[in-house]
Amino acid sequence: MAIYSFWIFDKHCNCIFDREWTLISNSASGTMNSKQTEETAKLLYGMIYSLRSVTKKLSRDDSTNEVRSISIGKYRIHTYCTASGLWFVLLSDYKQSSYAHVLRYIHSHIYVKYVTHNILSPYDFAENENETRGRGFRKISNRNFISALESFLGPMIAQ
Repeated sequence: MAIYSFWIFDKHCNCIFDREWTLISNSASGTMNSKQTEETAKLLYGMIYSLRSVTKKLSRDDSTNEVRSISIGKYRIHTYCTASGLWFVLLSDYKQSSYAHVLRYIHSHIYVKYVTHNILSPYDFAENENETRGRGFRKISNRNFISALESFLGPMIAQ
């Protein structure tokens, strides 16, 4: 049960953090906050957003009907949306049924501790109107956040 990539999107459709692993056997391999993944981030967010819109329209009542996991071929996309509009997305192999608890933990224990409570980190990664709708360029670069995330997800990469 391998993890291939991890993404965080803000409420403006901007990818504010991405991490991809290229070698399953080496958790230090791959890219982080790379310009090469911008197009992939837009496609991934667009697919999740569209599926979320469809489920809301198909839902007969006003209850929340969230997309938590999407299976595509040999991959599974796990999503977690926060009340503030952040999207935590994890791409894994299809064998893993749910990583919801992992995404909740990343948000509540790692993201909140190292990004939200950091007074030097921006509250909103899109500072003006030109940086919305996926055109933002600011990324999370907090070393403590990255280190905590790597140490938490590292053992799960090569499973």
